[in-house]
Amino acid sequence: MDFSIADCNMIIKSDYKTCGDFFKVIKFEMEHISGQPGYLGEYYYLNITYETLDGDIKAGKYFMKSLPYHDAVLTEAVESWGIFRKEAELYSLLFNKYERDPKKVTKWAPDCFVARSNMLVMEDLTSTGYQTTSFQTTLNEQHMKAVFDRLAQMHASSIHFEINQLGGKSIGAIYNEDVLFETTFTSTSGWFVAGLKGIQKIASERNRYSHDPRKKSIIESQLWSSLERIYTLAEDTEEFCSVVVHRDLWINNIMFKYDQTDDLREKPTDCLLIDFQLARYLPPCVDFVCALYLLTNAEHRSQYADRYVEYYYNSLQNKLAILGLNGPSILSREQFEKSLDHYRLLGLVWTGVLHGFVNFPKGMLAQLHQEDPETYTRMSMENRDDFILKYYDSDSFFHDRLDDIVTELLEHLFDFK
Repeated sequence: MDFSIADCNMIIKSDYKTCGDFFKVIKFEMEHISGQPGYLGEYYYLNITYETLDGDIKAGKYFMKSLPYHDAVLTEAVESWGIFRKEAELYSLLFNKYERDPKKVTKWAPDCFVARSNMLVMEDLTSTGYQTTSFQTTLNEQHMKAVFDRLAQMHASSIHFEINQLGGKSIGAIYNEDVLFETTFTSTSGWFVAGLKGIQKIASERNRYSHDPRKKSIIESQLWSSLERIYTLAEDTEEFCSVVVHRDLWINNIMFKYDQTDDLREKPTDCLLIDFQLARYLPPCVDFVCALYLLTNAEHRSQYADRYVEYYYNSLQNKLAILGLNGPSILSREQFEKSLDHYRLLGLVWTGVLHGFVNFPKGMLAQLHQEDPETYTRMSMENRDDFILKYYDSDSFFHDRLDDIVTELLEHLFDFK
């Protein structure tokens, strides 16, 4: 990986926390972070020692991620998918040009100081108290409102950028082909299709509706074609207002900060979104339904979903107003609710795919990747039905989250009761 003192100089000069009294970089060290979930990159802490104008020696700590050089095959795959380059260009071409005045915008993502096709250097959120929530959990109302507020800010900032900086063109028209391209929701993604197969397997062989012969017949004859509708839903649209959306809103891609007295971690004081490798230019409701289904269970949704619609929409309107925009003329409440109905299937299917992969028992994927890489590749990229059935039958959290979403999916599609 090509990284130098010159890069460190640029980082320190770009960081508002260090740039005021900076003189020169003395040295830097990269500390590998072990135990990170996923295998699409390598993660490091970047420690930079620098001298101030007064001669004092200080240190800055940053988060760095690079291509997964530990695995040549995976590195080639990640490069071909374009997801690493995509996130780098999102920051350099879009996010870093959004309005950043703290009087107008609530911070919603970490600062990025280096954005290249093989490497990103960002602020280290853990140093300032941010953390992901514990593995295998769902979020309460306070957490969900924090998430919806930051999504509303991300979406409002996207709209403001498009209106004020693109000369009448849309973000999609300029950036869809080279930056906001589809990487995942496609019939050519083996990983994604394996997830759809897992939904079909659970629906037809384990879900309670499959015990009814009539409903089982409907599932076996109609579900697959219904699942494949997600490909059309993931395409560009002119029917609804679009923004840059995140989509990959599972529990590990959101970091929260808490008051030191909040021992139970129930009331976050701040929230930031991370990992934008699946970002697209789609209606803002796409992020709403993804967050709603990925981060809550059916019982929670039945109590809070309508309140969240109100909360998110009002938050978006308030943030657009602060940016000097007429929110209702950009996205009316009627249009937002119409788009929610249209894209609900996308949120349900995507949640089924992710819950059938990220909720395996802690450490299982890492162990399999290390001990049996051939099987890991097969279950990742071809078929994971055997793993899904095994843990559906033996792990209560895996079972409950997948059964929860498959049940709601079948009720949504076929009006099962």
